[in-house]
Amino acid sequence: MVKRSCFWAGVLLAALLASVVHAGPVFTFKATVPEGWRTVDSEDPMLFMTKDGGYKQYVLIRERSVDEPFQFTKKTMRPDMGAEEAAQVVINELLADTNIRNFSVTENQPARIDGNSGFRLSFVFTDADGHIFKTIYYGFIKGGTFYNLRYGATQEDYFQNDLKTFEGVLNSFKLATSK
Repeated sequence: MVKRSCFWAGVLLAALLASVVHAGPVFTFKATVPEGWRTVDSEDPMLFMTKDGGYKQYVLIRERSVDEPFQFTKKTMRPDMGAEEAAQVVINELLADTNIRNFSVTENQPARIDGNSGFRLSFVFTDADGHIFKTIYYGFIKGGTFYNLRYGATQEDYFQNDLKTFEGVLNSFKLATSK
């Protein structure tokens, strides 16, 4: 009887631990969530953070296989794709997004993210609800994975207020495994 109880206690403990460990996506990166900000759960492999809500400001860090087609253009990336070409794939996807209007790229330049060669885009757009967003978008390919880090905020009030916070998140970003 004691052996059976210990066995079932072990099974229950293992099930509980599995549910805690597998509660969300497993990331191959680490980044610091700023004090006063919260994360928003997602089934996609992304870390979404906000202080006052996504329509005020957000930081989004996402990883995706280079083989995964983008939603609107259906384009994919390649492990050997250069930063300039990868940036153009992202720009084309944003231009094709039916929820984005008045899209304008204000900056497109090379960048280093956690020691990896990539790109930095800055752009402005209006969403389907009429909110104007300013966004900074970093991206790079490592192995078979495309990583991107975005900061978006309503242009008129929040962008400048939380820009240094985003820079802190960007500087805290580290790949957890080598891919």
